[in-house]
Amino acid sequence: MSFHNLKKALIHSKDSLRHLISRLRYDFETSEEKLNIKELKQAVIHRADGKLGDAICFMPFIRELKRFAPDCRIIILSNKSTAEIYQSADFIDEVILFPKKPKNNETDAFADRLKGTDLYIHLFDTLKGRHLRLISRMHPKWVATLDRSLKCDNLKIHQYTACIDDSGNSDEKYSDCLHMTDLLFKILENGGISPELINRGYCRLFADRIPGRGEKYAFLKSQAAPDKINDVTEEKTVIFNPFGASSSRRFSERIITEIIDMLLKLTSAHIVLWTGPGDREYGEKIIGNIFAGNSRVSTTGVLSSASEIIIAMASCDAMIGVDTGSAHAAACFDIPELTFYSSNMVNYSRWYARAPGAVNVILDTGHFGNADENAVSQAVKSFVQKIKL
Repeated sequence: MSFHNLKKALIHSKDSLRHLISRLRYDFETSEEKLNIKELKQAVIHRADGKLGDAICFMPFIRELKRFAPDCRIIILSNKSTAEIYQSADFIDEVILFPKKPKNNETDAFADRLKGTDLYIHLFDTLKGRHLRLISRMHPKWVATLDRSLKCDNLKIHQYTACIDDSGNSDEKYSDCLHMTDLLFKILENGGISPELINRGYCRLFADRIPGRGEKYAFLKSQAAPDKINDVTEEKTVIFNPFGASSSRRFSERIITEIIDMLLKLTSAHIVLWTGPGDREYGEKIIGNIFAGNSRVSTTGVLSSASEIIIAMASCDAMIGVDTGSAHAAACFDIPELTFYSSNMVNYSRWYARAPGAVNVILDTGHFGNADENAVSQAVKSFVQKIKL
């Protein structure tokens, strides 16, 4: 066994032992009473570990929960980066910023604040000790997680998906693995709501702030004047996002430049290389070294909030990218999109973009840096021909 694999095995063993101890300390038997969604008084949804795409996927469920249980107080435990998304929704009563690693006294204070909760939802495959301590002290009547080892999880929606380990792997079949939004809707169905009554569509987030037809945010068009709307309103814009949330979901520089070059040749659109704070310098280097002087290529400007990110994405005419939150942002507004996914089929089944204009391509690799260049190029070419940019 290599040192790397030995280290991973030791970490896994340590985490498993911690999880066992936490279950022995905090796990408990919950109610056998059948859930009735319409009678709920308070629901807490834990999303403090979530990202942009997770928040977008959870919003339809939260909207429908409020619709079928209008008297239920809905509280979201969020992180700072996604809190604005939840705060924008009139069907959410309270958003609480929850620390990533709270101390025991902090966890206890949150639990005391949340006592009286009927339903607690935390869709994570292996809950940490701090999560179990919170649930134990809150003592909700119904609990929904993806952790199959917990006695307190009495809704057991994990039966509708495969189990994923800490490395994101699964030995189970994915054919019956539901999408994350459908997993959440199972809670409604198990609580007495007929499936045909549920609106499963995305929420159009910040729709009242999206630029009108023919208008674009300047940072999608111009490097010279990022704070003003560009005068050229007829030019279409394609966002290209090659950077995912993990190191395995990033295209190589060679593939990035090849896709940009292909888009320049096959379309008359303006190409925006989408870069987050950690990738902006790298993206600008690619543009400066290879596409210097080409007015049809630029990078994004500084985006300071979740709303600015979503509004910017909603301002484009098409989107190409890897498996990350941008795929769901495009799906919110039915923007034509091409999204590449890894060969992890359980992850794909849970999180793929679901929209009429979504073209989803599964690559034969777990690491995008090793993607087949011909397969990627052919997918881009077919997509461009299909949407006729």
